[in-house]
Amino acid sequence: MADETASSFECTNLPPHRFLITGRTRNATGILVTVQRLDSPYPPREIFVTNREMKMGYDDVLKACFVCVDRGIKEKAVAIPKAEIEAGLPPA
Repeated sequence: MADETASSFECTNLPPHRFLITGRTRNATGILVTVQRLDSPYPPREIFVTNREMKMGYDDVLKACFVCVDRGIKEKAVAIPKAEIEAGLPPA
């Protein structure tokens, strides 16, 4: 039941780094999201989104851009749409 029309999202750095969710796993405390960089070869990363973050009243969950962190530059935010995080997962 994975969402075949997944959209990409990007960090706010210039030039931005573009990402796509390639996997999701729900557990008791949140969702483990596997993210792949689209604009350059880069190893996939796992980002943990807590249930509390998912219940907040925003449409997106903000996380630090792991590419910026790895390069040692000022980290920027990545806004991950909640609908993309939960796509294809069974209800909590």
